[in-house]
Amino acid sequence: MSKFIKKKVYRSFRYLIFIFPITLFIYLFLSDFGQIGNLLFLTKNLFPEILLGLLLISFGYILRYYRWRLIINSFGFYPLANTEYKLWLASYSFTATPGKIGELIRGFFLKKIFNIPLKYSFFSILFERIFDFISVIFFLLCFLIINSKNLILPLKEIYIIFIIFFIIFNFLIIFKLANFRKIIKSFFDIKINFSGNVFKFGDFSKLNNFKNLLRINFLIKITFLSIFSWFLEGIAFLLLLIKSNFDISPLLATVTHTSAGLVGALTMLPGGLGLTEAFTVFILKSQTIPIEYGIPITSIIRLMTLWYISLLGIISLFIIRKKVFEND
Repeated sequence: MSKFIKKKVYRSFRYLIFIFPITLFIYLFLSDFGQIGNLLFLTKNLFPEILLGLLLISFGYILRYYRWRLIINSFGFYPLANTEYKLWLASYSFTATPGKIGELIRGFFLKKIFNIPLKYSFFSILFERIFDFISVIFFLLCFLIINSKNLILPLKEIYIIFIIFFIIFNFLIIFKLANFRKIIKSFFDIKINFSGNVFKFGDFSKLNNFKNLLRINFLIKITFLSIFSWFLEGIAFLLLLIKSNFDISPLLATVTHTSAGLVGALTMLPGGLGLTEAFTVFILKSQTIPIEYGIPITSIIRLMTLWYISLLGIISLFIIRKKVFEND
């Protein structure tokens, strides 16, 4: 691993050491406005649910690791699992980076230990993120279908809009408009630059065994693992809300948690901090859950997800640090 990457890792650690106590202080400060719903009181009251939630979240990450193995194996790479799972977990040290871009460090770990080309590991990580996004869309669609009568915009109109766009899309394909071809070409020419390594979207389709990722049974399996792992986080969130005597459905709890995470990631703020919490509290408030409860409950689920996996990642990176940084 280059000295540049090593320096980047240490810089990220200093950043986490700096940002975590500040974040925790903000959580404590904001939740202190509600006396009965403050963070410390709720943490003590919800301790059994927090432990159960952490078990569910941990199992969800086991499923995501299995998903990762399926993806990387489909390219013909079979790194030794006893070491590779630690590298995979260590990459989550950088989950709190903008848009989770820091997780791409996993590619350098795999290159250093197992000599897996960066383009394969980078695309595999991108593939993971795509199916995380699909999972959020899946939950949103389920919510729209079930609650279509209560929405301001009827589901029927949403379908009509979708059909219109679908017809326009096919019209452009059939007539092969020059502008449309330029748009597609521009997409495949988009470059990703990470620590001096440049990749184009168009290059990914040229990877060896790329077609293995397009098999129907493979896509179904990856989709199921993605959806179920995120649903487990939604259930962990649900446990906190139910114990606090708030009536909310498993689907709504999952939609709230996952969509807030997506909004936070799209802002490219570190870990989506601030906006993710605000969006979650806003949705809870719309469901008649008071802010004095919404803020501490949101803080707890964020500590159980973002900061929990970041901590596990740091511990894992500490364990394998010699393998990662030896001979540098």
